Amino acid sequence: MNTLRLWQITDTHCYADDQLALEWSALPVYPNLSLQRVLAHFQQQLGEASQAAEALIISGDLAQAETLATYQRLNQLLHVLPIPTYALPGNHDQPHLMQQGLNGRVSCPSIVQFDQWFILLLDTSKPNHSDGHLSAEQLANLQQQLAQLPADAYAIIFMHHQPELINSAWMDVMGLQQKAAFWQTLAPFPQVKAVFHGHIHHEYYTVHRFANGRCIPIYGTPATSIQLQANHPVFALASDQPAWRTIELKSDGSLITLVNYLSKL
Repeated sequence: MNTLRLWQITDTHCYADDQLALEWSALPVYPNLSLQRVLAHFQQQLGEASQAAEALIISGDLAQAETLATYQRLNQLLHVLPIPTYALPGNHDQPHLMQQGLNGRVSCPSIVQFDQWFILLLDTSKPNHSDGHLSAEQLANLQQQLAQLPADAYAIIFMHHQPELINSAWMDVMGLQQKAAFWQTLAPFPQVKAVFHGHIHHEYYTVHRFANGRCIPIYGTPATSIQLQANHPVFALASDQPAWRTIELKSDGSLITLVNYLSKL
């Protein structure tokens, strides 16, 4: 395998009913229909070997209405793709209902292997909290997973909540609360090449710098549902253009990633 291509989508905010509009948006956004537009684009790309991906990652906030029926409808929508889909929960999700409603090619694993690349999916959701949390037990499990990686392996991590500040006061308080403990857990493991997240509804890039000079890039991915203003002190809508991220993982441990937007209807 010279290149492993993945697609990441996030913050789909789906309902059981495709005709329901996103309740907190002043723009007329129908999240199920926006997701279907992105999935239709993926179907086209799967017909071209140079554009096809091996898997789809959904990094949280799958549901706006957190019901079993929503996850069952989402499961139906995702099965138009013949590739596996791996999902993790966000603060708008109910993990136990996700597990019930998603099945077949759609699953919620904590780790997936593609040759020398390992994909780790973290659950940063906590009931009745909009911010992100990783318990001591979760961090210990993450440490154990990383310690079991071969020395010549590579890993990327997906999570919903951002693990760094993003220069947006209202959203910064809703990021991962255990930032220091998270990065301390990653510090001994050079196999980790990047962290990808959702939650913020816009594109973002930064790096975490360790004391020894090593850096891990952090990529925030915009939503399929609706985008918010970046670098803004308060909540503000930006665009209703659905988006996704393409990630290409190379056999030498490097990666290339690009955010794409669908045109407005």
